[in-house]
Amino acid sequence: MHEAVKRLDYPALGDWVVLSMVDAHNEAVIHGILPRFSKFSRQAAGKVTEEQVAAANVDLVFLCLGLDGDYNIRRLERYLVMAWESGAFPVVVLTKADLCPDLPARLSEAASIAAGADIIAVSGLDGQGLEALRGYLVTGKTGVLLGSSGVGKSTLINELFGKEVQTTNAVRAADSKGRHTTTHRELFLLPGGGLLIDTPGMRELQLLQTPEGLEEAFED
Repeated sequence: MHEAVKRLDYPALGDWVVLSMVDAHNEAVIHGILPRFSKFSRQAAGKVTEEQVAAANVDLVFLCLGLDGDYNIRRLERYLVMAWESGAFPVVVLTKADLCPDLPARLSEAASIAAGADIIAVSGLDGQGLEALRGYLVTGKTGVLLGSSGVGKSTLINELFGKEVQTTNAVRAADSKGRHTTTHRELFLLPGGGLLIDTPGMRELQLLQTPEGLEEAFED
């Protein structure tokens, strides 16, 4: 804390740190942050231009879009720019596949802008696509779920665990928007050995200056 100059200098979820235990009450002092091999960043909400690290040292970025009123292909483009810039591999996760009347068309549309990324469709209701999702999160791999509120990130966590570890709420019927049930970031050790970070829904998604991410997301 004494050496931190800006927000980026503080530990983020997923960081590996050097620490020493203070006493028997599980309190510790962080002496240093090990170099990050990847970080998912966005511009912090508000008027000040400042980088905010949402997750560090992740291998996979799961970009979640709901196949209901949440579906927005332009938002997916912005997610892809940030995912490629992070250094992690992006996986587009189209949730609520059971609600989609024309799933092949949605998959084709996502594929048209997500060259180089994997795309899977999942449903927490009937289990579609969950085995494919588990296949990414093997021992030694860390993923982060990103998406707007109500997209079903916490539901996916519960399905991967086979029990309720995250609270969920129904979305508004009028516009499919969620209620920000998840209010903090949390890292979970999955039964299969992988690590998965759940994040609150993003109200704002402002891009930083990301030339490498733009080149990957918009190759043409």
